Amino acid sequence: MVDLPPKSPPSPSALVLALRYHDAGLVDQAWESLSTFLDQPNPPHDAVRLGAVLRYDAGDFSRALVLCEQALSHVPDDQDMLLLRGRSLLDLRCAAEAVQGLRLAVAANPKNAVAHFNFGLALEQVGQWDAAAEAYRVATTGQTPYPEAWNNLGLVLERIGQAAAAAAAFEAAINEAPDFHMARANLGALLIDQGHLAAAIRACAAATASDPTDVSAHINLGVALLEQGRHREARAAFAAACELSPENRDAADNALYLHHYASNDPAAVMAAHVAWRARVEPSAAIVSSAKRHVTGRLRVGYVSPDFRRHSVSFFTEPLLTHHNHAVVEVFCYADGQRPDDVTRRLKAGADHWRDLSGRSDEDAYRLIREDGIDILVDLAGHTKGNRLGIFAKRAAPVQVTALGYPGTTGLKQIDFRLCDEITDPPGSDVWASERLVRLPHGLHCYQPPVDAPAVAEPPSRTRDFVTFGSFNKLGKVSDEAVALWAQVLAAVSGSRLLVKSRALAEEETRVLTAARFAAHGIAADRLMLLSWIPDGAGHLAAYGQVDIALDTFPYSGTTTTCEALWMGVPVLTLTGATHASRVSTSLLAGIGLHTWAVGSASAFVVQAAAMAADPAGLRDLRRALRGRMRMAPLCDGAGYAAAIEAAYRAMWSGDIPR
Repeated sequence: MVDLPPKSPPSPSALVLALRYHDAGLVDQAWESLSTFLDQPNPPHDAVRLGAVLRYDAGDFSRALVLCEQALSHVPDDQDMLLLRGRSLLDLRCAAEAVQGLRLAVAANPKNAVAHFNFGLALEQVGQWDAAAEAYRVATTGQTPYPEAWNNLGLVLERIGQAAAAAAAFEAAINEAPDFHMARANLGALLIDQGHLAAAIRACAAATASDPTDVSAHINLGVALLEQGRHREARAAFAAACELSPENRDAADNALYLHHYASNDPAAVMAAHVAWRARVEPSAAIVSSAKRHVTGRLRVGYVSPDFRRHSVSFFTEPLLTHHNHAVVEVFCYADGQRPDDVTRRLKAGADHWRDLSGRSDEDAYRLIREDGIDILVDLAGHTKGNRLGIFAKRAAPVQVTALGYPGTTGLKQIDFRLCDEITDPPGSDVWASERLVRLPHGLHCYQPPVDAPAVAEPPSRTRDFVTFGSFNKLGKVSDEAVALWAQVLAAVSGSRLLVKSRALAEEETRVLTAARFAAHGIAADRLMLLSWIPDGAGHLAAYGQVDIALDTFPYSGTTTTCEALWMGVPVLTLTGATHASRVSTSLLAGIGLHTWAVGSASAFVVQAAAMAADPAGLRDLRRALRGRMRMAPLCDGAGYAAAIEAAYRAMWSGDIPR
C-alpha cells in the first residue's frame, strides 16, 4: 500500500478571500473558500470563528453551534462566540440552554446591548417575563439607539399587565426610529386592548403609511375600526392584510370573524369560511389512526386562550365545575397570558392542566397526542388566540367546536359543533362544515357572578322617561342596529338610550357614536354614553339605570344578554338567519320570554314601544327574572354537563346521524 503525501495546508490567502466574500454578503462563496481550512485537524481559530458566523448566516444553526463550541474550546472567553453560541441555541429552540449560554455572554461583556437583547429573547422562551423585561431595559441603555429592544420591552410589559409602561416603551421605540412600523403596530394593538380606539387607529394608520406592506398594522387597524363599529372600513383593512399575506392566519381569522358582525346571510358566512378552508386544509388534512375504545372514561380536552376573566368563561365554568369525573377525564389546554382568579377556579374543575403558551401548533399537537385525548373541544373558533392549527392536524379522533365562536369554523377536520334547536334550527345544517349536535335544553349554561348586586327597581319609576340600553361592545353596534334603535327612540316619546362600552372612554369615539345617531335624527341629549367600569359589581349595578335592553344585530349578545336578565332587565332581540343573530333568542326562550324575540324590524319597534308603555309589567318582570333564571336549565350546571357528556358519548360511539 502506497502512503499518500499529506495534504498541503491551505494558503492564508484563502482565509482572506473568505473574509472578503463574507463582507460582500456572498455566503456560499465564503464557505467554499473557508472549508479547506475547516477540514484540517487543527484549523486556525479565526477560520473556525468565521465558519460559525457563515453557517449561522446561512441558517445552519446546528453546524454553527458545533463551530462555536470548537472555537470556545480554544478561547473560552471569546465574547463574539459566546454570543453566537447563545443565538444558535435560541434559534434551535433549546431555550434552557440558550438562557445559560447567553447569561455567560452577558457576563463576559456586560456593556454589549445585543447580548442583553438576545438574553431577553431566551428568557421569554422559558417564560421568565420579569427577567426578560430587565434584559431588554439594559439593552436600551447603551450609547447606540436600540428601538428593537424598546419594542420587545413593550411586548413583555404588556404581557405582564403593565400597560402604561408598555405604551411608554413602544413610544420610545418610535422616538428612536420614527419609521419603525412594527412598534407603531404594537402600540396600536395595546391601545385597542385598553379601549383607546381613536389613538389606536392613528398609530396603525401611521404604521401602514410608513410601510404599506406591514400586515400586522393593517390587521390592528381593522380591529380598531371594527371595535368602533366601522365595519366597512374594517373590512377594507382586513382585505388589505389578506392580500398582502394570504397565508396569515390572524388576517384570515379577523376577516372571517367580521362576517358575524356585519352579515345576516348564512350563505355568505359559510362561503367565506369554505374559501378559507380551501387555502389551509390541503396541507394539513391528517387522519387520526387512534383506535376508539368502547367503555371507560372519555378523555376530553378543552383548548382555549380564554381560561380567565372573559365572557366565554361564564359558560365554560359551569361545565368544568359539574363534569362527572367518573364519566370524563378532563384536560384543559390553556393558551392564556394572564391567569387570574377565574383561571384558578377553572383549574379546580380539570383533572389535568396544560399550558400551551409559547408552544407551536406542532408542539401542542404532539402533547395532545401523547395525552391520548379522545375528544378535543375548541372553545375559540376564529377569535383571538385560537389554536385551530392544532385541530387541522387532527390531534384527536373526535374533534368538536363549541361556545367560543358564533358559527362554523369551516374546518372539515372538526367533526361536530354544539348548538341548539333555536341557534341552528332544522335545515340550517347546510351552513356548517361540522355535523350539528343540538343540545336539548339550550347551547348555553350561565354562571351568575357571585358579586352581583341586588336587582334595582326600574329607573322609570323615579324618572319621567324610559331608558333603553345596550352594554354590548361598540363593535357589535352595527349601522343597522343604530338605525333600528333610532326608530325605537322616535316611537317612545322622551325616551333615552344608554350605551355602555369600554371604547366610549375616548372623547373622539363618543363624538363619533353621537354622530351615528344624529344621522338618524337622534339628538345627543337623548344619549347616555358610559365607559368601562373596572369592578364587576359596579358594572352590573349600572343595569339599574336601564329599563329595557336592546340587543345588537346581526351579532346578538350572549354574556351581556345573560347579565341584563340576571339584573332584572329584559332584553328585546331581533331574530335573524345566522347563529350569531339567534343566540339571545335561544337564551330568552330558555326562561320563557318568547315574546321578547321578534322576527322583523317593524315588530321590534312595536314591541319596544308596547313594553315601554307597561311600567307595571316591567316592574313585575324585573322582580321575577333572577328567580326564573335560577330555576331554568340556563343556570343548571349539573344538567348541562350531563347533556354534554351524553353528546360526547354519542359522538364517540358513532350514534350522531350524518
